[in-house]
Amino acid sequence: MRFMTPFFGAKVDEISSMQARPLDPHMLHKSSIGGNVQSSATLERVPRTRRRMAFTVEETRHHYAIEALEKPGSFRPQPYLYTCVRCRWIFRLNDSRGSIIALDGLGRRLAEPENAKRIVTFHRGPCPAFPLHEYVVPEPESRLPKLVSKLVDMLRGLTDRHRSRTRQQETTAA
Repeated sequence: MRFMTPFFGAKVDEISSMQARPLDPHMLHKSSIGGNVQSSATLERVPRTRRRMAFTVEETRHHYAIEALEKPGSFRPQPYLYTCVRCRWIFRLNDSRGSIIALDGLGRRLAEPENAKRIVTFHRGPCPAFPLHEYVVPEPESRLPKLVSKLVDMLRGLTDRHRSRTRQQETTAA
């Protein structure tokens, strides 16, 4: 797995070996109808897993180059042009105070369904330059069942001692 580290970065550490090598011969077994089939049930306990996004929300935000445009009047707000350096989406801000307009590559306003879709991603993303990859991460095993089991065994041991003492006292008294 270390040979992929320069290509994938630090995210490789959380990718399972099954995802990195899906056709590993050690993970396969012979089926009754012939051919190799990936085993879904193994003899040992299968750890719980959960899906995890390949990038965090912070990593998928737009990164902007900001350009101040000519101010139309002394009492008008300063307009700005925000261009994402990753996906090249362009937004024009402050035509009227607080307004955001998505523009195409030629500086024209986009049609409404696309305009609204892009404006939603302006502040927090996700930037479309990032593919939405998910991968499976093993969940850490909970220690709670083991602790409860030990506690129950300890309580049973105490009650067994108490019962044996009371029986011993009853037999000696009789």
